[in-house]
Amino acid sequence: MPTRYDKEFKQNIINLYKQGESAAQLAREYGIGYSTVHKWIQGQAKTQSGKSPDEIKAMEKRLASLS
Repeated sequence: MPTRYDKEFKQNIINLYKQGESAAQLAREYGIGYSTVHKWIQGQAKTQSGKSPDEIKAMEKRLASLS
């Protein structure tokens, strides 16, 4: 059965990432899979803007082409 992490723990990891720690470093330090940390970070990015990072990049590229 997969390990469950509470929202507070996930948010703490995301905050540390935003403060400049790498996802790989956080994964090693807290014994979490890199893909798990990456998924939390990507999920946070999507929930704040309503768009995924890939969608944002595509929109930025489109906007740049219109300039």
